[in-house]
Amino acid sequence: MPASALFTTLLAETHLAEVSLQYREKVVEQSGWSLAWLLVPLLLAIVAGLIYLFSDRAPTIQKTPQGMLYELCKAHRIKGGARRLLAQIAEEAELEHPATLFLGPTQLEDAVQRASKHMRFDRRQKAHLEMLRRRLFAS
Repeated sequence: MPASALFTTLLAETHLAEVSLQYREKVVEQSGWSLAWLLVPLLLAIVAGLIYLFSDRAPTIQKTPQGMLYELCKAHRIKGGARRLLAQIAEEAELEHPATLFLGPTQLEDAVQRASKHMRFDRRQKAHLEMLRRRLFAS
């Protein structure tokens, strides 16, 4: 085999090896980014799920009248806006023990009447009140 043919073959192999290494580097770079694009939405979904899980939690229960209200809300599966509305009604009606709202429909109505002197109920709050009446005192 002549020296020029050997030299040409070595150059050709070297050139093919360089091309294949460049191709491999590009593939590695692209796969890293594609993996990142897949992981980012997954991580965002996990974070959103955790925020949803822990966002509407009642405060830590303590041996206080307000704590008893939260415990009763938890027992009756009253969450979110309805729970905050009951706490606001108890505060505006100046109830010493907010848990008395759960004793009967007359206690709830009396507290709502006293609280309505200091606050106005919007449409959403009125809907929460109707839900509370049905859930707590419907026979």
